[in-house]
Amino acid sequence: MNINWYAVLTGFAVALGLSIVISLLTPVGGTSVLLLAAPALVGGFVAGYMVSGASDGAINGGLATVIGAIAVLVFLLVMEVLVAGLIATVVTATIGITAILVQAIPGAAAGALGGWMKDRREPAPAGATTPR
Repeated sequence: MNINWYAVLTGFAVALGLSIVISLLTPVGGTSVLLLAAPALVGGFVAGYMVSGASDGAINGGLATVIGAIAVLVFLLVMEVLVAGLIATVVTATIGITAILVQAIPGAAAGALGGWMKDRREPAPAGATTPR
């Protein structure tokens, strides 16, 4: 098990940016719930592609999704307890934890796909230097 924290942070940043764009562009509705999986898929794929191997990709993709979602949830819960009260915060925490568990699965799956695709790339020609 090899955790690349740079890949996890990059996957989180991509997922957060995509989440912000999606939340600004789409109204909340029944079909927009499906768009909530897109940041987990894209962020998990990016984190997985930055490492090699499907198992390491799944771990890094899942961590990018879960750690990012937990950071955002903690921020929202602190703001909500200050503004709305304790009952609303408990409801939000329950829904948020459920959403995190649901998003971890597509994040890990996309990370596994990204790590597998990186392993399947065509090798560089002999004598070629790779950018670092």
